[in-house]
Amino acid sequence: MSRADQTEHVAESGFPAPLAAGDVLDAEHERLLAFSMPAMESLHQQLASPSLTVLLADRQGFVLGVVGPQHREPPFSREPSAGATDGFGGRPGVDADDAESGTFAVFAGNRIVMGITAPILAPLGGVLGILDLSAAPFDNLSHAGALLQTTAGIIEHRLIESDERGFLMLRFHTHPGVLGSPLEALAVFDHDSRLVVGNRVARTLLEIDERRASLRCPDCFDAPWPGLVGQAALAQSEPFVLRTCGGGRFFARASLRPKAAA
Repeated sequence: MSRADQTEHVAESGFPAPLAAGDVLDAEHERLLAFSMPAMESLHQQLASPSLTVLLADRQGFVLGVVGPQHREPPFSREPSAGATDGFGGRPGVDADDAESGTFAVFAGNRIVMGITAPILAPLGGVLGILDLSAAPFDNLSHAGALLQTTAGIIEHRLIESDERGFLMLRFHTHPGVLGSPLEALAVFDHDSRLVVGNRVARTLLEIDERRASLRCPDCFDAPWPGLVGQAALAQSEPFVLRTCGGGRFFARASLRPKAAA
């Protein structure tokens, strides 16, 4: 299904169509779907509701995967809820880097179908969402937001950790026991110490200003860049103490990307 066909499907049905059997994904979309689907299935099981559907879309809002029931009623007319952000059915142009978590609503006759979204903050990431097809959506969605955020974080951790781009990767957290888990902060830098990507944990711990066009490692950490590169080259499993420019203190591990270490 082309993007134009997908947009037409949304306009006619109010529900995004999953990929058809004949649809062909490029390598990056295949990777996003492959890393996301196990987490999406786990999220759907945790939600334990037959009325909840988990969806994955790319940066442009093109739906790549659906887990759960799909709506088959007459066409919707969509209106945003109070404080809502655009979701899967609203406009197929949601930017995963700019999107904030939020809710949206579509109206089917006398029934409201609610949804919530969370961005996947990773290179070539996307948007993860939940649609609630029940008669009382607010009850179901009241506890789903935290699970959605956690799942989006797990997906972006997998994408960043397995990606070969960049030069040096830092794993850090205030608690050393978190290192190596999806709860850790990940930050990837290029040869010139510019930040390539950081997951949501890293952005929160470092209080990264998203309006900044460029950020370097010395802007974040009170550590000489050559020293961090040397630490990464050793690839030691024992955490070291890494201090921020603001006086914060983290436990960290550093490693070079496979291509950089070769």
